[in-house]
Amino acid sequence: MLSATRKARRRALWGIIAAVFLVGTGVGSVLPILPLFLRDRGSSYGLVGIIVGANLVAQFIGQYPAGRLSDRFGRAPLMIAGLVVAGIAIAAFGLPLSIGWLIGLRFIQGLGAAAFRPGSRAAVADLVPEGERGIAYGWLSGADMAGLIFGPALGGVLAVFGRTTVFEATRLAMLLAAAVVALALRRRREWLTPEPGRGPLILGDRLQAGAAAVRGLVMLSMGIGFLYGVYNVVWSLFMKSIGATDWEVGLSFSLFALPLVLTAPIAGWVSDQLDRRWLSAGSTASTALIAPIYPFLHSVPAVIGVGALEATTTAFAEPAINAFLMSAVAPDQRGRAAGTVGTAETAAKAVGALVGGGLFGLGVWVPFVLSSVVGLALILFGLPSLRAAGADMHLRPAMMAEHG
Repeated sequence: MLSATRKARRRALWGIIAAVFLVGTGVGSVLPILPLFLRDRGSSYGLVGIIVGANLVAQFIGQYPAGRLSDRFGRAPLMIAGLVVAGIAIAAFGLPLSIGWLIGLRFIQGLGAAAFRPGSRAAVADLVPEGERGIAYGWLSGADMAGLIFGPALGGVLAVFGRTTVFEATRLAMLLAAAVVALALRRRREWLTPEPGRGPLILGDRLQAGAAAVRGLVMLSMGIGFLYGVYNVVWSLFMKSIGATDWEVGLSFSLFALPLVLTAPIAGWVSDQLDRRWLSAGSTASTALIAPIYPFLHSVPAVIGVGALEATTTAFAEPAINAFLMSAVAPDQRGRAAGTVGTAETAAKAVGALVGGGLFGLGVWVPFVLSSVVGLALILFGLPSLRAAGADMHLRPAMMAEHG
């Protein structure tokens, strides 16, 4: 019976991973098409930014309450509802609607995404034993990035048949992901078992350690979020400044994502072997340290090569952050914790995106150096909280045995 239950949980995990891949593919297929579609509809560059950014604002607003609701009512209802809402909203872009409606639809799509993300992260922790969560989150991260590689290529192909075709395909991807989630989690309550005792770690200590872990990971996520928010705005401008063609700009995005996909499972395995606090801190710090190198590079192949190195080191962050977060908080607070960290990262990305263009106007090197300084400062501010959170849960039994 135990073996059958374990197999059922593993199938459910792969269902969640498949759903994340479908969502990433749907989102990725729209990314290169939406700005062009909006320009054809007469939107100014400013309005394009507002419409695209409305999704980010909605995710900032929605992730924390969605995480709390998933703790109370279950992961599947929030995840499925979010995917259905997001799919309907993006499909409606093909209708002859005014700009105001498009802003609203993009905002609604972001709320749907906000409902899905915390639940998917918490569901993995519900299904996977503590010592195996790192590799599970590694596969989840890899699936997300694989979708963002495959999606833009799919969107480009579908756009040949009309740009509204891309929106319809994204709707289908979201609805299919919702169906996969429904099948994957239909028996989740039957699989849940109490977590084993943690020796002398009493409930009050668990709550304090969880709060410290959330504080520390919020700072780490804000550091990396601010940096990538800046990158989202200035990267294409930087590539153009060193003579890259449009094709090379697109290639730089794909070749950055590829190492993330290839390294993510290995990174997940490593996070199950080491203390995830310091692995996540070191990985995020490596990204911030590499950022100031780019302005000194004037060769497209060199920039792409350094980007591949950055992506390889960055791949260790997300599995370690997610696995440590889920081990540090109580099971009935996983959605809330995931929503809190996700909200902080989204907010930092939004701020980075808002200031990125202005910083680039001051000089090519300014956004890279400033985002590095801000990122490192936030990471350093998070270290005391990570230390206060104590050793990672999956290491504590061994450490207690050594010192018992």
